[in-house]
Amino acid sequence: MQAVGFVLSVLACVGHARRVQTKTEDVRDWEAENIALHRAGEVNDAELGLANLKMAMRDPSFMSEVAEGLRHPEGRAELIKMMANPSFQEQANNVAEQMKLNGVPADFLKLEYYAQVTKPASVPSRRSGARMETLDDLIELAEENPGPFGYWDPLKLSEQEFWGQSNEATIGFLRHAEIKHGRVAMAGFVGYCVHENGIRWPFPLSTSLPDYSSFEGLSAPAVWDATPLAARLQILGVIGFFEFWSEWKTALDGDDMDHYMRGGKPGYFPRFNQGVISNPLTPLNLFDPFGFTTDLSEEEKATKLYREINNGRLAMIGLFSLISEARVPGAVPALSGLIKPYNGEVMGPFTVNDASLPGVTTMLENVPKILPYLNK
Repeated sequence: MQAVGFVLSVLACVGHARRVQTKTEDVRDWEAENIALHRAGEVNDAELGLANLKMAMRDPSFMSEVAEGLRHPEGRAELIKMMANPSFQEQANNVAEQMKLNGVPADFLKLEYYAQVTKPASVPSRRSGARMETLDDLIELAEENPGPFGYWDPLKLSEQEFWGQSNEATIGFLRHAEIKHGRVAMAGFVGYCVHENGIRWPFPLSTSLPDYSSFEGLSAPAVWDATPLAARLQILGVIGFFEFWSEWKTALDGDDMDHYMRGGKPGYFPRFNQGVISNPLTPLNLFDPFGFTTDLSEEEKATKLYREINNGRLAMIGLFSLISEARVPGAVPALSGLIKPYNGEVMGPFTVNDASLPGVTTMLENVPKILPYLNK
């Protein structure tokens, strides 16, 4: 609210200062229109500031004039007087609340926002959801997140330019990767806990596994190794399809979205029944299949996004603590004796029993050279 009030008061002061110049100096058409509305009483001071803001963000010369005016004592004095006026404070608060009700995003004070929504008609505009996040946006997101850590990037990854792409594209990649891995980790953590507590499906997994006797006493990672090869290949195939679909430009275009490295929404998964595919076999979407988030406000969506990010980070730590304790008993003292041990390779999807698959033998022969602990 303070930032909104300050910006509106600055531009309202400019409007007041320009009123006496309309007959002696060349004033922009939109300035004259806004001044006329204010004189007629159709807009108050705060609304005048907002009207000026909408046009000023597209007019660098006007912003230069604003800065020049604030360099003089008279300009600063008028600004302070207006900001201290209780009537203006109330007007600014009402304008801010109305903007919030109208769904105006929090980044409306940034040039990037106006570059997206106010491009000239002769220039093809980007999709409404496209927005390249910058390092400042990333820091702001971290500071607004109610988690305890704030912005923390010891490896300076967010300042890099992966694969020769821009820094903004790199930030999009990192944001998408964190959200996606957090979602997988949340599912994996729950699945790990479910198995360790002996919870089973009430039906056979396949015709070759009529019961769960082959899984008894196994740790969660060992269950994967004991699962029939055909079942594991099906799982990997479905995961591969999800990866392909989330990256496929045609699927994103059908959903009117951009790639996350081109201004699209990080973590977004294209709907199955929109644009590209529309048939009874895919009636529901992978994300929010029952439409629970459809009627949420932007504020509620932002709150849930923060929760998802924090829960995903915690799940990634939690899942790897379980895996670490299983692979190296005692590695996580708090879990000592609570997790079944596992002596396989947690990062390898196949074992020696799958040597018939192309490349598996080569992988098994070379992985121990890279991971010396496997030789112990």
